[in-house]
Amino acid sequence: MPLLLRGFSDHVIDTGEVKIGYSVGPDNGPPLLLLHGVTSRRDGFLRVIDSLSEHHHVFTMDQRGHGFSGHTPGHYDREDHARDIRFVMDNVIKEPVIVWGHSMGGGNAVSMASESTELLRALVLEDPAVFGKSRPVSTDKSPTVNTFKVHLELIEAGLSIEEMAPKLQAASPGQPEYFAPWKAECLLQMDANILRDVVSGNSSGLDDPSDALDSIDRPVLLLQADPTKGGILPDDYLASIVPDTADFTVQKITGAGHNINREHPELMLPIVMPWLENLA
Repeated sequence: MPLLLRGFSDHVIDTGEVKIGYSVGPDNGPPLLLLHGVTSRRDGFLRVIDSLSEHHHVFTMDQRGHGFSGHTPGHYDREDHARDIRFVMDNVIKEPVIVWGHSMGGGNAVSMASESTELLRALVLEDPAVFGKSRPVSTDKSPTVNTFKVHLELIEAGLSIEEMAPKLQAASPGQPEYFAPWKAECLLQMDANILRDVVSGNSSGLDDPSDALDSIDRPVLLLQADPTKGGILPDDYLASIVPDTADFTVQKITGAGHNINREHPELMLPIVMPWLENLA
C-alpha cells in the first residue's frame, strides 16, 4: 500500500551509508521532524500529523531498517540512527528544527542530541526508549514487549499482508481502521533482526540514560505513557534519570498506552500543541 500521508511529497536521500526515505508536508511554520518507533515507519503519526501540519513544516523519515529506507545488518546502534537524523537535519531541513521521537525514535533523538547540533531547537520525547544496556525489570513483562513478540512470530511465520492483517487486528483490538494492513506492511518492510534484538533484550541502549538526558541543552517535553497500560517507563525509573532543570518538562498521560499519538491523540494534543506554541 502507498504511504498514508496526504499533501506530502516523498523523497530519498543517500547518506553515504544508507538510503533514507522521507516525506515533506506543506510549509506552514517552523520545521518539525518526526521519528517513528520500532515496527513503524514515517506515516506512523497519522492521527496527529494533520494537526501538527497546520502550524509547522513537518518532515518525517523512515529510520534505517524500516519502511522504505535501506537495511544495514549489524549497524542499528543508537549512534548509527543518530548520524542519519543529523544528516537529514543538515542536508534536508537546513534550519533549526524541533525533533519529536516516539519510543525507539525518542531514544535515537536523545542520542542525536547528546552531541549537540546547532540545528536542534527542541525535543519532544513520546514514551522514549531511554534505556541503558537493559530495560527496567518491570517492562520485560509489559504489554508492549508481548506485542513485539507477537509481531516477530508473525514475521517468522512467513505470512502475507492479507494473512497477517486479521491476526494483528485480533492481537491489538480498538486500533484505527487502517491499522492492521498498514502494520502488516510495516512488519514485512523492516529488518526483522531489529525486532529479534528488542525481544531478546539485545538491542543497543544509551551508555548512561541519566547523563544523556542531562547533556541536552535544549527545551525537552517528555510524554510518559501510563506504565499500567503498556508504557515502557516505570515511574521510579523515570524519576531516577530525568534532570531537574527548568527546560525539561515531564507530562504523564494517565490511561494512555505506549503509542500515545495513535491511540490517544485527544489526550496528547492538548499538552503538546501549547508547548510547541510557547517555543515561538
